[in-house]
Amino acid sequence: MQLSTKIKKAIQEHDEVTRALKSKSREQSWARFTRTQFNLVARVINKCITKEVLANSDYVELHLVIGKHNLEKYMHTYRCSHVYEFIRYLGNMGEYRVFNWVSGKTLQSYWSGGDAKYIKVNALLAFLQVPFNEWDVWLKDSKGGEVNSYLAKLPAGSAGLTRSSLSIVKSYYLGNYFLYYQKTDGSKNIIKTAFILKESDNGQIVVKSVSEGHRYSGKVTGIRDGCLYIDCQNLDFEEMEQYVFNIGLETKPQVLFGVSNTVSVKNRQAVALKNVLVKQKTNDPAFENIQETEIPFSRKYASPTEEALVVNYLKRQTNNIITTQPCCNLADLAGM
Repeated sequence: MQLSTKIKKAIQEHDEVTRALKSKSREQSWARFTRTQFNLVARVINKCITKEVLANSDYVELHLVIGKHNLEKYMHTYRCSHVYEFIRYLGNMGEYRVFNWVSGKTLQSYWSGGDAKYIKVNALLAFLQVPFNEWDVWLKDSKGGEVNSYLAKLPAGSAGLTRSSLSIVKSYYLGNYFLYYQKTDGSKNIIKTAFILKESDNGQIVVKSVSEGHRYSGKVTGIRDGCLYIDCQNLDFEEMEQYVFNIGLETKPQVLFGVSNTVSVKNRQAVALKNVLVKQKTNDPAFENIQETEIPFSRKYASPTEEALVVNYLKRQTNNIITTQPCCNLADLAGM
């Protein structure tokens, strides 16, 4: 399959590419470009593809821009145990290090009439920010149906993949929140702590929070089926926490209900906690310095403040914490 004329033309006219070539190229015909010129174009393309991947992890998770075996090789090289760790690695590469999604040698072959592998074409479409459901249109003047047949085999639900998932989060859900949840130590106390969603310099949506004295940092991984997914890493000891918040079709929520999966401090067992996330009206830059508060169930409130409403709600619930026990054999279930 050869690269379509439409894709070639879009790459040649792309603002980032033309800007990079402006002082480096007197040759107007891409078919006569040198390897050095194609290496420069590849560097621009690769930096942009990485930004797209950081904004939408589906490109990697569904093996759209990198093959399964190649991804596993890089994850082994970079000692990543999960796809999100690989994506985090990409986000931390810095300004002068670029992941090689497409090489200058590969680009030169395409402009010389060489065949294009579907993974590389997908990467170029990601660079051009073409919505996933329009990829077939961009491939119409390509020879061969390899890419089309691959797209048809993608998992159910991926046909709607666009970069809009993270764009929606950036448009409606960034800001300062207070996170409320019940402690797992049996004390009948509630933790209230700052929970911040903001966009980083490299386009990721990052999360910052402090919970029970531990710092958490993570990122939003996207919206799926009306839920917001967030992965957080404990910066003070080896622990991950995954959040899922219901958002439905609401674009200006005051309150988000969700759950988090973590490890209890008391007995080191896996637990799931009900979470209440309350959006604040201001984006105070000093918000992340606010200290967490531990609130006893016995606290009385004179007026229906935000804190009063949330604390009283959690006090009325009987299912704020789902705990687990160690169990290795079916026979153990009889005594539980």
